[in-house]
Amino acid sequence: MAKRLMIVVVGAGIGSLAGLLAAFLGAGNIALIGGAVVGAILPLLVLGAPGK
Repeated sequence: MAKRLMIVVVGAGIGSLAGLLAAFLGAGNIALIGGAVVGAILPLLVLGAPGK
């Protein structure tokens, strides 16, 4: 479970960096939040249920 939490935190950080790039290109500050949310949720969806 701790590994999954680490993945969520790192994914959110990487996603917010991608959102920062989008915000710089004109998408606005909502891109930061959206990038962090996508970065946190997407790895969990790709990995599937715990224990597999």
